[in-house]
Amino acid sequence: MLICSLAWATAACENRSVHSDGKTSGAPGDGLVYSAEKVGDREDGSGAFRTHCLESHENFDDPLVFPGQPGASHHHVFFGNPNVDAYTTIGSLFEATETTCDGGTLNRSAYWIPALYDANEKRIDYGEPLFYYKTGYHVAAAAIQPPPENLRIIAGNAHATTSQDVSVVKFRCGSWVSEKDWFDPGDPLDHVSILPDCPKDDFLEIRIVFPQCWDGKNLYLPDQSHMAYPSEATPPVVGTGACPQTHPIAIPEISYNFRLYVTEDRGPSNSWRFACETNPGGICAHADWMNGWDPKTMEKIVENCLRPARECLVGLLGDGTRLDPVITD
Repeated sequence: MLICSLAWATAACENRSVHSDGKTSGAPGDGLVYSAEKVGDREDGSGAFRTHCLESHENFDDPLVFPGQPGASHHHVFFGNPNVDAYTTIGSLFEATETTCDGGTLNRSAYWIPALYDANEKRIDYGEPLFYYKTGYHVAAAAIQPPPENLRIIAGNAHATTSQDVSVVKFRCGSWVSEKDWFDPGDPLDHVSILPDCPKDDFLEIRIVFPQCWDGKNLYLPDQSHMAYPSEATPPVVGTGACPQTHPIAIPEISYNFRLYVTEDRGPSNSWRFACETNPGGICAHADWMNGWDPKTMEKIVENCLRPARECLVGLLGDGTRLDPVITD
C-alpha cells in the first residue's frame, strides 16, 4: 500500500507494508513508523514540522471559554482528541485511548475552530487539515523551546466586529500570484483578512496563527495575556523579529491550515460564514488549542526540526522515524 502525505505539504510518498490490523511492518513503537525520508535544511532559514489531525466530532462546547457549561458556545468542529467537551481539562485529555492525529496517542492535543457554513447554510467539511508547528519567520530558530505541558491558547477573536489583523487570521485564493518578495517563495503571504471571492474550482486557504511568545509563568489566562506575538521580521530575512521582554520564551508557531475548494454547490467563498457570525465575511475566525503532546515527542520536533532549521515535512521526527500517518492512500 502506498502511504503519502498531502501534495500541498510537499511530502513525498513512500511504500510500506501495512497489515490488516493497520500496523506498519517494522514499526519502532506505538504511534511511530520507520521512514526513509530525509529531513533537510530549509532555504529560508526557518524550521518546519506539520501533522494531520482529522475531524473527530462537533458540538456546541468550549472547554476554555465556557468550562463546565455544555451547549453554551457556538457550533465548533474538533480535531484529534475525540473526548473533548465542555468538561475537558488537561488531565482528561490524557485519558484518550485513541486520536484522529498522526501518531495516535502521542498527540492527544485538542484542536477546535468554529464550524464554517456555505451559501446554503450547509456545514463545509474541513477535510484533511494540516496543523503546523514551525519556527515561524520572525523569531530565530535557535530560540524555540518546547511548549510547556498544560499550556492552553486561543488565537483570534470570536467576538470581533471588524476584520482581524492579517497576521492572525489569513485568507487567500490558491490561484493568486504574488510578485512581492516573501520569506519563502513557496509561501506567499498575500493574504487578506476577510473571505475573498475565489473563482469556482479554485481553493480557499484559511490559516489561523497562534501567538508564540509565552510569559514563562501562566499556562492559561482567560484574556490570553500569558501569550504574545513577536515583533515581525522584514521579508525576505528570517529571524530578525523577537519576543517581547514581557513574554520572553519562544515556542513553536502553531497554525491551523485548511484548503477548501470553491464549488457551484457551495456558492461563492465570500458568501460563507463561520458559526460565530451572522453575516458572511470570516471576521470572527478563531481557534483553540490545548497541549496534549507526549513531551518526548515534542522535544524531538523542537530539537531535530525547529532549532536546527530543518524541513521535517509531515510527521518526520528527524531520527529515522515519523508519526504513524492517519491518512493512508
